[in-house]
Amino acid sequence: MVAMFSFRSLEVFYWTAHLRSFSRAADKLNTTQPTISQRIGVMEGVIGSPLFDRSAKPIALTATGRTLFGHAELLLRQVAAMERDLELSNRFEGTVRLGVSETIVQTWLAAFLEQAAHHFPKLDIDMTVDVTPSMLDALRDGEIDMALMLGPTIVEGFSCIKLKDYALKFYAIPDLVPNDVFSLDSVPPTPIITYPRNTYPYTYLRETMFRELGRIPRIFTNSSISTIEKMALDGLGVALVAEGTLSGHGLDKLRILKSDVELQPLSFYAYFQAGVRGTVFEQLAHIASEVASGGG
Repeated sequence: MVAMFSFRSLEVFYWTAHLRSFSRAADKLNTTQPTISQRIGVMEGVIGSPLFDRSAKPIALTATGRTLFGHAELLLRQVAAMERDLELSNRFEGTVRLGVSETIVQTWLAAFLEQAAHHFPKLDIDMTVDVTPSMLDALRDGEIDMALMLGPTIVEGFSCIKLKDYALKFYAIPDLVPNDVFSLDSVPPTPIITYPRNTYPYTYLRETMFRELGRIPRIFTNSSISTIEKMALDGLGVALVAEGTLSGHGLDKLRILKSDVELQPLSFYAYFQAGVRGTVFEQLAHIASEVASGGG
């Protein structure tokens, strides 16, 4: 099989099958969709049988394709293991598509990028800052290779390791909230400003307050922590964000409110591709874990 197909062809076939898409495989391998189609076509010509059912949406492996997939995965895993044992992964050249939650951007991302560059001098990181639900979709669709985001959750084909917990705190300018206490018994008339609607802080707070108060609370949402901070500094509402994410200026001007609202901390995890070619991603995940636990 090795003599029949080049390593690159097997890699192209594996990722096309894994992502169930010619275009996503092209993005993953930094090439074009016609190039992917041409390589798959050549492989099918050598075998004399189609590898994919192209009429299926998304594309699906044929019986022949499933047979080849098992062999291709085994070979690619063996190559990855060889690179790991010979410590060749530190010489990795290429681009890692990374998704990051803004909480991490505001805390220890810079330290992580510095350590990643130290371990992988030829590594390029294509970074996207987004909310967790969007990053989950991007992982499943093969649009990013790894993510530093809220968890835990199960993503097929990915492993994850715990990074850090961040307590959620209410913040407001002086005198906005009586006695600096945010209580369900005396919810201030000003809105709460927090993360987007499809995140845990928003959904949990909304449901808790609706259940206790019998009415829908006023909640403003924004995906930018710096914007939430600016709105709180302007006295537009009470900010609910992860502890440690406000700027020094924000911490100087805003007060932490006491509260009887019990909120679970935000738990962040590193999600990375498991198995084939996953050694670099796993090492990056462990670098993230070390940086996060070091006081980020």
